[in-house]
Amino acid sequence: MPDLRTFIIALSLITVSAVLGYALITYGLAPVANQDLVKLSRVYLGTVFNKSSVLWGASPEVVTSIIWDYRGLDTVYETTVFFVAVISALTLFRNVKITPSNTGRGVGMTVIVKTVSKIVFIAIPAVAVSITVHGHLTPGGGFQGGSTFSVASLLMISVFSLNLVVARGWSKEKLLSIRTLGLLSVGFVAFSTPLIASLLGLKGYLMQNLEKPWAPVGWPAEVSLASASSILVSGTLIVLNIAEFVAVSAGLSLIFITLSLPTNVLEEGGGVAR
Repeated sequence: MPDLRTFIIALSLITVSAVLGYALITYGLAPVANQDLVKLSRVYLGTVFNKSSVLWGASPEVVTSIIWDYRGLDTVYETTVFFVAVISALTLFRNVKITPSNTGRGVGMTVIVKTVSKIVFIAIPAVAVSITVHGHLTPGGGFQGGSTFSVASLLMISVFSLNLVVARGWSKEKLLSIRTLGLLSVGFVAFSTPLIASLLGLKGYLMQNLEKPWAPVGWPAEVSLASASSILVSGTLIVLNIAEFVAVSAGLSLIFITLSLPTNVLEEGGGVAR
């Protein structure tokens, strides 16, 4: 016979479930009153992919235009904060040496799991790159693509062992360098337009995407190729997505590798209190 504590917990769960279910059925499924778009929404939807507007962002993906164009400077700050967060986390393990000799045994899982996972390892980077380079056309982008790519490193650690990952060259120094390269690329794109404009004696803005009548220096919305009439690249959007992809994938992969180290290695490096 269950004790009183178990009975009270079960009764509480049933009561909470019943209350939430009643609230969902009564209020959650009620018809939503008709509401007009707020003024800011009209501005975004009316200019993002409207070539007749001088404020257009050349991207059918509204969210990407907002993130990297209309409020691009905010996104640069967010990327910088994420970079600092990764550095701060790694500071706890600053004395840890990530080498094949201190990553434990390189055994991994069974042959069956390894064989099946090889197919997944091909699919994950392909999907991650697709999410990134199509981020200005469809929902996605550099952060989403980088997060997806980092799953491959986590899966490789679980299936093939951390020893193999590090032995293949995924070192702390290399991943930090790649991460820094991604952030510097974002900074280069952000400052490129005003720098070129100042050299030409014209007006340009930080994080400026396309040409404007009052600031005629910008990145091209389309790129012409021999095999196609033109490809929509949405100015800086595709470049910024790729740079963000590089930064996020390297940063998260390094975090996963560090947290997968044996406890004794982390203790010796000062990352875990004894």
